[in-house]
Amino acid sequence: MSARMYRLTALAALALLGACGPSHVNLSIKSPPGTNLGRPMYMLVRQVDPKQYANEAYSEVAAKVGAPDNTVLQTSVIYPGTIQRFQVKTPKEGALAVSFLFTAPDGNWQLLLSPPVTTAVDIELTVSRILSDSTPPALPQEEQGAPEAKPPEGIKMPELPKEMPKLPGAK
Repeated sequence: MSARMYRLTALAALALLGACGPSHVNLSIKSPPGTNLGRPMYMLVRQVDPKQYANEAYSEVAAKVGAPDNTVLQTSVIYPGTIQRFQVKTPKEGALAVSFLFTAPDGNWQLLLSPPVTTAVDIELTVSRILSDSTPPALPQEEQGAPEAKPPEGIKMPELPKEMPKLPGAK
């Protein structure tokens, strides 16, 4: 192989790698002492199709802890009162779902990371749900756009009296 051909092949490989996005995502999970009523819980990281993700039941996801399928990328125990860090390989296709299996979930218990996935995501938990994350939720393409403008406040009309005054000489 000539030197020129070798350089072109190396450049093409680098361009291809750069276009794919990061190969790993670093998750930082902040779990205060009262998280999950003070009990350890499972975190499950999976490759998902965003349409299927929207319709998954908690019980379907929880079943994957005991019987993981080929979509499960990581299963970990989250301990209350800790900050735990994980490095997860990103899938070549699809999105990532980070699910927290709270004993009694009350609100958002999973997070969708749509491509292109950032290299780091910070997630803060509370008693029974995800409190916050550093990644804003992805909006479907048709919902993206400028925020709605509020109509300008107009001149307020004075209230009319409940009874109209009587004109002099009117019956």
